[in-house]
Amino acid sequence: MKKNLPNNLHDEVVKVRRDLHKIPETAFNEYETSNYIKNYLKINNIKFESDVAKTGILVELAGKKDGKNILALRADIDGLPIKEETGLEFKSKNGNMHACGHDGHTAMMLVSLKYLNLNKENLTGKLKVIFQPAEEEVGGAKAMIEQRPDFFKDLTHVFGFHIWNQIELGKIAFNDNTVFVSADTFEIEVFGKGGHGAMPHLNVDPVFIAANLIISAQSIISRRKNPGKLGVITFGKIEAGTAANITPEVVKLTGTIRAESKETREFLINELKNLSENFPKSFGGKGKFNKSSGTGPVVNNKEFANQSYAIAEEIFGYNSSIKVDPVSVADDMAEFMELAPSVYALLGGKKENSEMHHNSKFDFDEKCMSYGIEFIISLANRILN
Repeated sequence: MKKNLPNNLHDEVVKVRRDLHKIPETAFNEYETSNYIKNYLKINNIKFESDVAKTGILVELAGKKDGKNILALRADIDGLPIKEETGLEFKSKNGNMHACGHDGHTAMMLVSLKYLNLNKENLTGKLKVIFQPAEEEVGGAKAMIEQRPDFFKDLTHVFGFHIWNQIELGKIAFNDNTVFVSADTFEIEVFGKGGHGAMPHLNVDPVFIAANLIISAQSIISRRKNPGKLGVITFGKIEAGTAANITPEVVKLTGTIRAESKETREFLINELKNLSENFPKSFGGKGKFNKSSGTGPVVNNKEFANQSYAIAEEIFGYNSSIKVDPVSVADDMAEFMELAPSVYALLGGKKENSEMHHNSKFDFDEKCMSYGIEFIISLANRILN
């Protein structure tokens, strides 16, 4: 396995990652994290724009010569409301946790940016770096784009890494299609007519209607959706009633829709909306559907993915680049990927006795960050030349 990264950069990225790991903060509250990033950039004489979508930071680095390409790199900076149980010496003590690798993403991007800034005379075109808040609540990316649309104009390439501790160290997954699925949160209200629970014939029972609606919704997956297309409808929360002997007026259902393509996403949303609004009528009730938040699927550009695949093989050797099945989690990296041909790669960081993402014992092999930095530097030199 070929690696050309100077040892001091590996030592530095580990230090930065561990510093960040101690101070995880949840969506749009990443103030200490943002200050750490700003201080690092200041120390390394890198200009930046802060307070974008509250805690986000943007960097623009111009090469020595003008060029047609503008490469955007993205790192998410937020943590999760999880109490850490890793036993690491540098574990969080504030009740939150970096249980999804965002500390590693941010550390890799900072150290890569430091190196590229010192060697910007080798670059042609522009490098733009995005330190994004609130990925876990699927809102930070859109908020940054809406606040600073000019920054995101005319991008030619967008790239990001997600550390994946279920992939072996030294392997990087470059899918040429879907990486992660879409995620949409929905709310359904089923309205009936309340009354005494002992006299259901005088009422319109929204609990009964809602229960049958939940069952019927799965027919969208099993009988309406193309079985070859990944899609999920899950009801995660049911709210109704105040007492055992009272038929309530309304039932509120909350859930999520996941899909591997834009077409499947739109299909599932429309089908569930139609079911929610029409199904209750057959029982004398009414239904209301609302999609409260969401982001599209993470779909790589085929040409850019194949180019990235080849670059990694060139750096790290044969079979270092792989492809994996789409994963049914979501990431609002999808918002940036709408702007230009993009790749979101899964960076192998498997570690023994570590649990998967969003677990209180999640961790990854820190050596993976050296692979990430070397790839980012190589990609920038390839695109911006």
